Amino acid sequence: MKLEAGLFIENEGTFGELRFSGLRKEQRVWDEEGQETSEVKGRSYYLISSAQRDMVAVILPGTVPVKDFPRGTVVELVNADVNAGANARFGGADAFWFVKADDIVLKKSAPPSPQPPKQQGKPV
Repeated sequence: MKLEAGLFIENEGTFGELRFSGLRKEQRVWDEEGQETSEVKGRSYYLISSAQRDMVAVILPGTVPVKDFPRGTVVELVNADVNAGANARFGGADAFWFVKADDIVLKKSAPPSPQPPKQQGKPV
């Protein structure tokens, strides 16, 4: 089966609460001579997922500014999708999943629900 567009996910259902852990690594562009350049192709970050009960590595494009939230800050993913890959080995292959997103942003808190007005004293 080939899923060209990846698997689109529902942030809350898939990850639960996400907390920022830190920058994992930067991937740089290699030139035609096989030399690493200073251009950043992408960055991966570790996020702590309450639903997965594990660290989740998320890859952002290199054009997105570096994320440096304090560890434990609640964040959310923008336009996240899941893709699969495989490494061939003798007698089979090892499959793996990876998460890509357009950005990691601070989680917006839900607006408070309206409260009914409090009654003053007893009716006469």
